[in-house]
Amino acid sequence: MAPTTFLIAGDIGGTNSRFALHRPGQRDPLLVHIYPNEVAMRDANSYHHATLLPFLDKCAAEVDEWKAASGNVRVVACLATAGPVNTRENQVFMTNLSHGGGTIDGAAIEQSQDGLLKTVVRCKLVNDFVGQGYGALDLDLDKEVIELIPGSKAKMDDLGPKVCVGAGTGLGECFLTKSSLSPELGYECYPSEGGHADFVPRGELEVELLNHLKAKFGCPNRVSMERVVSGTGLSNVYEFLAEKYPERVDAVVHEEFTAAGDQRGRVVGVNSRNEGSLAAQAVQIMIAAYGAEVGNASLKFIPTGGMYVTGGLTPKNIGMIKGKDSPFMKAYLDKGRLNPLLETVPLFAVMTEDIGLRGARVCAERELKAMK
Repeated sequence: MAPTTFLIAGDIGGTNSRFALHRPGQRDPLLVHIYPNEVAMRDANSYHHATLLPFLDKCAAEVDEWKAASGNVRVVACLATAGPVNTRENQVFMTNLSHGGGTIDGAAIEQSQDGLLKTVVRCKLVNDFVGQGYGALDLDLDKEVIELIPGSKAKMDDLGPKVCVGAGTGLGECFLTKSSLSPELGYECYPSEGGHADFVPRGELEVELLNHLKAKFGCPNRVSMERVVSGTGLSNVYEFLAEKYPERVDAVVHEEFTAAGDQRGRVVGVNSRNEGSLAAQAVQIMIAAYGAEVGNASLKFIPTGGMYVTGGLTPKNIGMIKGKDSPFMKAYLDKGRLNPLLETVPLFAVMTEDIGLRGARVCAERELKAMK
């Protein structure tokens, strides 16, 4: 009797590992569980023994369809990981996975015979933003996005390239293409390090910000866009403003900011609701730079299949992103002679934050199809 096939999607960050169990062709998960990496890996021999094996055990104990298979199951998995994947070796070293970093080895997972790991016949590793790119293919464009340019859905070209740019802890970018000769193969997603391209100031204050950041990070010639457009970037911008305008510093907010460690960006975001505050100005500068970078990506790729603005900072700041007079859209369309071109690009703000996990499911579906 043929085994019952399940898919496992994983979204592996530095802090948590999120897993979802699916049946092929089904978007809704049978089971979802989150493992804090630091706790899970404390006494484990490997990453997959720390997280994937317990998840498989949980599936066997709690999922009726798994139980009904009476142990005759096979698993195809895809893990979207926050690090550069060695595609030849199907491995990734994540610097923030645990103290000193840690390796996830897809080949070792496939070869393991330990417990239910032996049911995993394929485990593909992809970059986390590649996961977001494939997740964009899974979006409900009627419910899960906001059109930033009116009529964007109607403008989409089924053969056109797609691009994702998303600000969260960092700034991620990726692009997807489809062959016009074999469109039935669907979209293929490719990673990018576009978030580390140069930050270019667009006004006198941003020139001062650039000089501040070059001094802070010891870079005499340039700093990356991610130093401004990200959660940590927001912290950098506020720090610059507080130094430039000490008379405007709110002592309570600044004390909270100083004590917040790697959550400083969150402190700025929460306090940005205070109109006229340094926190509000910092968010405005970051969002304008975000719009400018999305516009740059649109010029480079001309994504007639859709430009998707993803990442955790997008839904959190949608009030400053949507609308033709928003800081984001003003910067996005500030491209001189090429403004008319950008107005033809379908542009969407993605309002859900789980597309990395959903993209891993799409990848697992593709791997299963390739195996048949």
